[in-house]
Amino acid sequence: MNTITLIFVFLVSVLGTGNCWANSDNQGTPVTTTTVIQNTVTVTEEAMGRVEAKINPEVSAEVVGRIQRVYVDTGQMVMAGSPMLTIDSTQLKLEKVALQSEVDRLEVLIDNQELTVTRNLNLRAKNSISQSRLDNAQVQMATLKQQLQGAKARLAENKRRLNKTSVLAPVDGWIEKRFVSKGDFVKPGTPLYIMVTDQFLRIVLPFPENVASTLATGQQVKLTSPLTPGRVVVSQISQIRPGVNIHSRAVEVIIYLTNPGTWRSGGTINGTVIVAEHKNGLLVPSIAIVRRPDGEVVYQIDQNTAHQRKVTTGQRQGDLVEIISGLSGDETIAVDGAAFLTDGAIVIARQRQ
Repeated sequence: MNTITLIFVFLVSVLGTGNCWANSDNQGTPVTTTTVIQNTVTVTEEAMGRVEAKINPEVSAEVVGRIQRVYVDTGQMVMAGSPMLTIDSTQLKLEKVALQSEVDRLEVLIDNQELTVTRNLNLRAKNSISQSRLDNAQVQMATLKQQLQGAKARLAENKRRLNKTSVLAPVDGWIEKRFVSKGDFVKPGTPLYIMVTDQFLRIVLPFPENVASTLATGQQVKLTSPLTPGRVVVSQISQIRPGVNIHSRAVEVIIYLTNPGTWRSGGTINGTVIVAEHKNGLLVPSIAIVRRPDGEVVYQIDQNTAHQRKVTTGQRQGDLVEIISGLSGDETIAVDGAAFLTDGAIVIARQRQ
Protein backbone atom coordinates (compact mmCIF):
# COMPACT_ATOMS: atom_id res chain seq x y z
CA MET A 1 0.00 0.00 0.00
CA ASN A 2 1.53 3.32 -1.04
CA THR A 3 1.63 6.57 0.97
CA ILE A 4 -1.31 8.19 -0.84
CA THR A 5 -3.51 5.19 -0.12
CA LEU A 6 -2.63 5.32 3.61
CA ILE A 7 -3.50 9.02 3.84
CA PHE A 8 -6.82 8.38 2.14
CA VAL A 9 -7.70 5.58 4.56
CA PHE A 10 -6.80 7.80 7.56
CA LEU A 11 -8.99 10.67 6.32
CA VAL A 12 -11.91 8.33 5.79
CA SER A 13 -11.51 7.03 9.34
CA VAL A 14 -11.41 10.53 10.85
CA LEU A 15 -14.38 11.77 8.88
CA GLY A 16 -16.32 8.67 9.79
CA THR A 17 -15.61 9.20 13.50
CA GLY A 18 -16.60 12.85 13.22
CA ASN A 19 -19.95 11.85 11.78
CA CYS A 20 -20.46 9.52 14.75
CA TRP A 21 -19.78 12.39 17.17
CA ALA A 22 -22.19 14.62 15.31
CA ASN A 23 -24.84 11.93 15.47
CA SER A 24 -24.21 11.56 19.23
CA ASP A 25 -24.57 15.32 19.78
CA ASN A 26 -27.80 15.40 17.86
CA GLN A 27 -29.28 12.86 20.30
CA GLY A 28 -29.13 15.35 23.21
CA THR A 29 -27.15 16.28 26.33
CA PRO A 30 -26.97 13.54 28.96
CA VAL A 31 -28.29 14.63 32.37
CA THR A 32 -29.55 13.06 35.57
CA THR A 33 -32.91 14.15 36.94
CA THR A 34 -34.78 14.23 40.21
CA THR A 35 -38.13 15.47 41.44
CA VAL A 36 -38.52 18.51 43.65
CA ILE A 37 -38.50 17.52 47.34
CA GLN A 38 -41.22 18.80 49.65
CA ASN A 39 -40.23 18.94 53.31
CA THR A 40 -40.13 21.23 56.34
CA VAL A 41 -37.40 23.84 55.89
CA THR A 42 -35.69 25.00 59.06
CA VAL A 43 -34.61 28.64 59.09
CA THR A 44 -31.49 29.09 61.21
CA GLU A 45 -29.01 31.72 62.32
CA GLU A 46 -25.47 30.75 63.27
CA ALA A 47 -22.88 32.38 65.50
CA MET A 48 -19.60 31.60 67.21
CA GLY A 49 -19.64 32.55 70.88
CA ARG A 50 -17.93 31.90 74.17
CA VAL A 51 -18.38 29.75 77.25
CA GLU A 52 -18.54 31.45 80.65
CA ALA A 53 -18.93 30.08 84.16
CA LYS A 54 -22.41 30.86 85.48
CA ILE A 55 -21.06 30.63 89.04
CA ASN A 56 -17.74 32.38 89.61
CA PRO A 57 -17.52 32.96 93.38
CA GLU A 58 -15.03 35.18 95.18
CA VAL A 59 -14.19 33.67 98.56
CA SER A 60 -13.57 36.33 101.24
CA ALA A 61 -12.69 36.31 104.92
CA GLU A 62 -15.59 36.61 107.37
CA VAL A 63 -13.56 37.01 110.57
CA VAL A 64 -10.55 38.94 111.82
CA GLY A 65 -7.33 37.04 112.24
CA ARG A 66 -4.01 35.89 110.83
CA ILE A 67 -3.77 33.16 108.17
CA GLN A 68 -2.60 30.04 109.97
CA ARG A 69 -2.50 27.48 107.16
CA VAL A 70 -3.12 27.39 103.39
CA TYR A 71 -4.38 24.11 101.90
CA VAL A 72 -5.00 24.87 98.21
CA ASP A 73 -3.33 26.95 95.54
CA THR A 74 -4.01 28.39 92.08
CA GLY A 75 -5.02 25.81 89.50
CA GLN A 76 -6.15 23.15 91.98
CA MET A 77 -9.52 21.45 91.77
CA VAL A 78 -11.54 21.52 95.01
CA MET A 79 -14.80 19.94 96.06
CA ALA A 80 -17.56 21.81 97.86
CA GLY A 81 -16.95 21.71 101.63
CA SER A 82 -13.24 20.91 101.40
CA PRO A 83 -10.85 23.12 103.45
CA MET A 84 -9.09 25.97 101.66
CA LEU A 85 -7.31 27.72 104.56
CA THR A 86 -7.58 28.34 108.30
CA ILE A 87 -7.44 31.59 110.26
CA ASP A 88 -6.02 31.73 113.81
CA SER A 89 -8.91 31.12 116.21
CA THR A 90 -7.15 31.61 119.57
CA GLN A 91 -8.91 34.88 120.41
CA LEU A 92 -12.32 33.54 119.47
CA LYS A 93 -11.81 30.43 121.58
CA LEU A 94 -11.02 32.61 124.61
CA GLU A 95 -14.14 34.66 123.96
CA LYS A 96 -16.15 31.45 123.76
CA VAL A 97 -14.96 30.39 127.22
CA ALA A 98 -15.96 33.77 128.68
CA LEU A 99 -19.36 33.76 126.97
CA GLN A 100 -20.12 30.19 128.03
CA SER A 101 -19.21 31.13 131.59
CA GLU A 102 -21.64 34.06 131.46
CA VAL A 103 -24.42 31.79 130.18
CA ASP A 104 -23.78 29.29 132.96
CA ARG A 105 -23.77 32.05 135.60
CA LEU A 106 -27.08 33.48 134.42
CA GLU A 107 -28.69 30.04 134.32
CA VAL A 108 -27.70 29.49 137.98
CA LEU A 109 -29.07 32.92 138.96
CA ILE A 110 -32.33 32.18 137.16
CA ASP A 111 -32.70 28.83 138.92
CA ASN A 112 -32.18 30.59 142.25
CA GLN A 113 -34.55 33.42 141.33
CA GLU A 114 -37.26 30.92 140.39
CA LEU A 115 -37.10 29.57 143.91
CA THR A 116 -37.37 33.10 145.27
CA VAL A 117 -40.38 33.91 143.14
CA THR A 118 -42.10 30.65 144.14
CA ARG A 119 -41.46 31.35 147.79
CA ASN A 120 -42.73 34.93 147.50
CA LEU A 121 -45.89 33.72 145.76
CA ASN A 122 -46.64 31.44 148.73
CA LEU A 123 -45.93 34.24 151.21
CA ARG A 124 -48.04 36.70 149.29
CA ALA A 125 -50.92 34.23 149.31
CA LYS A 126 -50.72 34.34 153.13
CA ASN A 127 -50.34 38.17 153.08
CA SER A 128 -46.92 37.72 154.69
CA ILE A 129 -45.18 40.02 152.15
CA SER A 130 -46.25 43.02 150.14
CA GLN A 131 -47.25 42.89 146.50
CA SER A 132 -44.33 45.16 145.56
CA ARG A 133 -41.84 42.66 146.96
CA LEU A 134 -43.35 39.91 144.82
CA ASP A 135 -43.34 42.22 141.80
CA ASN A 136 -39.66 43.04 142.29
CA ALA A 137 -38.76 39.34 142.40
CA GLN A 138 -40.69 38.67 139.19
CA VAL A 139 -39.10 41.68 137.45
CA GLN A 140 -35.68 40.47 138.47
CA MET A 141 -36.52 37.02 137.05
CA ALA A 142 -37.58 38.56 133.71
CA THR A 143 -34.39 40.66 133.63
CA LEU A 144 -32.19 37.63 134.21
CA LYS A 145 -33.97 35.72 131.44
CA GLN A 146 -33.42 38.59 129.00
CA GLN A 147 -29.76 38.72 130.00
CA LEU A 148 -29.49 34.97 129.41
CA GLN A 149 -31.08 35.32 125.97
CA GLY A 150 -28.55 37.99 125.04
CA ALA A 151 -25.65 35.94 126.38
CA LYS A 152 -26.75 32.90 124.37
CA ALA A 153 -27.01 35.04 121.21
CA ARG A 154 -23.46 36.34 121.73
CA LEU A 155 -22.27 32.76 122.29
CA ALA A 156 -23.98 31.61 119.07
CA GLU A 157 -22.36 34.45 117.13
CA ASN A 158 -19.00 33.51 118.60
CA LYS A 159 -19.49 29.91 117.51
CA ARG A 160 -20.47 31.07 114.02
CA ARG A 161 -17.33 33.19 113.70
CA LEU A 162 -15.27 30.34 115.14
CA ASN A 163 -16.57 28.07 112.38
CA LYS A 164 -15.61 30.71 109.81
CA THR A 165 -11.95 30.44 110.79
CA SER A 166 -11.96 27.27 108.67
CA VAL A 167 -12.61 28.53 105.14
CA LEU A 168 -14.35 25.85 103.06
CA ALA A 169 -14.94 25.71 99.30
CA PRO A 170 -18.50 26.93 98.58
CA VAL A 171 -18.80 24.93 95.31
CA ASP A 172 -16.95 22.38 93.22
CA GLY A 173 -14.45 24.15 90.99
CA TRP A 174 -10.94 25.32 90.25
CA ILE A 175 -8.89 27.91 92.09
CA GLU A 176 -8.35 30.68 89.56
CA LYS A 177 -6.40 32.99 91.90
CA ARG A 178 -5.12 33.04 95.49
CA PHE A 179 -4.71 36.45 97.18
CA VAL A 180 -3.24 35.61 100.61
CA SER A 181 -0.41 33.60 102.15
CA LYS A 182 0.33 32.12 105.54
CA GLY A 183 0.87 34.88 108.13
CA ASP A 184 -1.24 37.52 106.35
CA PHE A 185 -3.66 39.44 108.57
CA VAL A 186 -7.21 39.52 107.25
CA LYS A 187 -10.51 41.04 108.26
CA PRO A 188 -14.11 40.56 107.07
CA GLY A 189 -14.29 41.24 103.34
CA THR A 190 -10.64 40.55 102.56
CA PRO A 191 -10.49 38.55 99.27
CA LEU A 192 -8.93 35.12 99.73
CA TYR A 193 -9.61 33.23 96.48
CA ILE A 194 -11.40 33.51 93.15
CA MET A 195 -12.94 30.24 92.01
CA VAL A 196 -14.24 29.04 88.66
CA THR A 197 -16.79 26.27 88.41
CA ASP A 198 -17.71 24.60 85.12
CA GLN A 199 -20.66 22.71 86.55
CA PHE A 200 -23.09 25.38 85.39
CA LEU A 201 -22.31 27.33 82.23
CA ARG A 202 -23.45 30.52 80.51
CA ILE A 203 -23.17 30.47 76.71
CA VAL A 204 -22.94 33.88 75.01
CA LEU A 205 -23.70 33.99 71.26
CA PRO A 206 -23.34 37.35 69.43
CA PHE A 207 -25.64 37.95 66.45
CA PRO A 208 -25.73 40.89 63.99
CA GLU A 209 -28.23 43.64 64.73
CA ASN A 210 -30.21 42.89 61.57
CA VAL A 211 -31.31 39.45 62.85
CA ALA A 212 -32.28 40.64 66.33
CA SER A 213 -35.97 40.79 65.43
CA THR A 214 -35.98 37.06 64.56
CA LEU A 215 -34.58 35.98 67.93
CA ALA A 216 -36.72 35.17 70.98
CA THR A 217 -36.37 33.42 74.32
CA GLY A 218 -37.31 29.76 74.21
CA GLN A 219 -36.05 29.20 70.65
CA GLN A 220 -34.13 25.95 70.17
CA VAL A 221 -30.34 26.19 69.95
CA LYS A 222 -27.91 23.51 68.79
CA LEU A 223 -24.46 23.87 70.35
CA THR A 224 -21.15 22.27 69.38
CA SER A 225 -17.75 22.64 71.03
CA PRO A 226 -14.23 21.87 69.76
CA LEU A 227 -13.72 20.04 73.07
CA THR A 228 -16.37 17.44 72.15
CA PRO A 229 -16.17 17.00 68.35
CA GLY A 230 -19.23 15.47 66.75
CA ARG A 231 -21.48 15.99 69.78
CA VAL A 232 -24.49 18.29 69.46
CA VAL A 233 -26.10 19.67 72.63
CA VAL A 234 -29.68 20.92 72.23
CA SER A 235 -30.79 23.74 74.53
CA GLN A 236 -32.85 26.93 74.25
CA ILE A 237 -32.37 30.69 74.52
CA SER A 238 -32.62 31.71 78.18
CA GLN A 239 -32.44 35.47 77.66
CA ILE A 240 -31.46 38.16 75.17
CA ARG A 241 -29.46 41.09 76.50
CA PRO A 242 -31.48 44.26 75.89
CA GLY A 243 -28.61 46.42 74.67
CA VAL A 244 -26.24 46.16 71.74
CA ASN A 245 -22.60 45.46 72.62
CA ILE A 246 -20.80 48.77 72.08
CA HIS A 247 -17.61 47.04 70.91
CA SER A 248 -18.93 44.35 68.56
CA ARG A 249 -22.26 46.03 67.67
CA ALA A 250 -23.88 42.66 68.23
CA VAL A 251 -26.98 41.43 70.05
CA GLU A 252 -25.96 38.84 72.63
CA VAL A 253 -28.05 35.71 73.22
CA ILE A 254 -27.62 33.89 76.56
CA ILE A 255 -28.08 30.15 77.14
CA TYR A 256 -27.77 28.63 80.62
CA LEU A 257 -27.09 24.91 80.90
CA THR A 258 -25.38 22.23 82.95
CA ASN A 259 -21.95 21.31 81.62
CA PRO A 260 -22.54 18.40 79.22
CA GLY A 261 -19.06 17.02 79.78
CA THR A 262 -15.67 18.64 79.40
CA TRP A 263 -16.63 22.15 78.27
CA ARG A 264 -14.42 24.80 79.86
CA SER A 265 -15.00 28.41 80.78
CA GLY A 266 -13.33 30.71 78.24
CA GLY A 267 -13.71 28.23 75.38
CA THR A 268 -15.36 28.85 72.01
CA ILE A 269 -18.75 27.50 71.06
CA ASN A 270 -20.76 27.27 67.83
CA GLY A 271 -24.47 27.90 68.09
CA THR A 272 -27.27 27.40 65.59
CA VAL A 273 -30.60 29.00 66.52
CA ILE A 274 -33.77 27.72 64.87
CA VAL A 275 -35.71 30.95 64.26
CA ALA A 276 -38.53 29.58 62.05
CA GLU A 277 -39.83 26.57 60.14
CA HIS A 278 -41.39 26.61 56.66
CA LYS A 279 -43.88 23.79 56.31
CA ASN A 280 -44.03 22.03 52.89
CA GLY A 281 -40.96 23.87 51.63
CA LEU A 282 -39.53 23.04 48.19
CA LEU A 283 -35.96 21.72 48.10
CA VAL A 284 -33.62 20.87 45.21
CA PRO A 285 -29.99 19.71 45.11
CA SER A 286 -27.63 22.67 45.07
CA ILE A 287 -25.97 21.36 41.87
CA ALA A 288 -29.30 21.77 40.06
CA ILE A 289 -29.19 25.54 40.53
CA VAL A 290 -27.31 27.32 37.73
CA ARG A 291 -26.31 30.98 37.79
CA ARG A 292 -27.11 32.82 34.56
CA PRO A 293 -26.75 36.54 33.68
CA ASP A 294 -30.36 37.25 34.67
CA GLY A 295 -30.19 35.25 37.95
CA GLU A 296 -30.41 31.71 39.30
CA VAL A 297 -32.28 29.10 37.27
CA VAL A 298 -33.12 25.41 37.25
CA TYR A 299 -34.02 23.33 34.21
CA GLN A 300 -37.32 21.51 34.22
CA ILE A 301 -37.18 18.38 32.08
CA ASP A 302 -40.33 17.60 30.13
CA GLN A 303 -40.36 15.04 27.28
CA ASN A 304 -36.56 15.15 26.98
CA THR A 305 -36.58 18.93 26.63
CA ALA A 306 -35.03 21.39 29.13
CA HIS A 307 -37.16 24.37 30.11
CA GLN A 308 -35.39 27.15 31.99
CA ARG A 309 -37.12 28.29 35.21
CA LYS A 310 -35.87 31.35 37.05
CA VAL A 311 -35.98 30.75 40.81
CA THR A 312 -35.49 32.55 44.11
CA THR A 313 -33.49 30.57 46.64
CA GLY A 314 -33.75 30.53 50.43
CA GLN A 315 -32.24 28.40 53.17
CA ARG A 316 -29.54 25.82 52.57
CA GLN A 317 -29.90 22.45 54.31
CA GLY A 318 -26.87 20.31 53.68
CA ASP A 319 -26.72 19.63 49.90
CA LEU A 320 -30.27 20.91 49.41
CA VAL A 321 -31.40 24.49 48.76
CA GLU A 322 -34.87 25.90 49.42
CA ILE A 323 -36.75 27.31 46.44
CA ILE A 324 -38.94 30.21 47.52
CA SER A 325 -40.42 30.97 44.09
CA GLY A 326 -40.22 29.68 40.51
CA LEU A 327 -41.37 26.08 41.04
CA SER A 328 -44.69 24.54 42.04
CA GLY A 329 -43.29 21.33 43.52
CA ASP A 330 -44.27 18.64 40.98
CA GLU A 331 -41.49 19.29 38.46
CA THR A 332 -38.72 16.97 37.31
CA ILE A 333 -35.48 18.91 37.12
CA ALA A 334 -31.97 18.36 35.75
CA VAL A 335 -29.21 17.78 38.30
CA ASP A 336 -25.90 16.49 36.96
CA GLY A 337 -25.25 18.24 33.66
CA ALA A 338 -27.64 21.14 34.35
CA ALA A 339 -24.84 23.68 33.94
CA PHE A 340 -24.45 22.67 30.25
CA LEU A 341 -28.10 23.24 29.35
CA THR A 342 -29.93 26.09 27.68
CA ASP A 343 -33.63 26.77 27.38
CA GLY A 344 -35.15 24.29 24.91
CA ALA A 345 -32.14 21.98 24.82
CA ILE A 346 -32.71 18.31 24.00
CA VAL A 347 -31.51 15.96 26.76
CA ILE A 348 -30.92 12.30 27.40
CA ALA A 349 -32.42 11.98 30.90
CA ARG A 350 -31.59 9.35 33.50
CA GLN A 351 -33.06 9.21 37.01
CA ARG A 352 -30.51 10.18 39.61
CA GLN A 353 -29.75 7.46 42.15
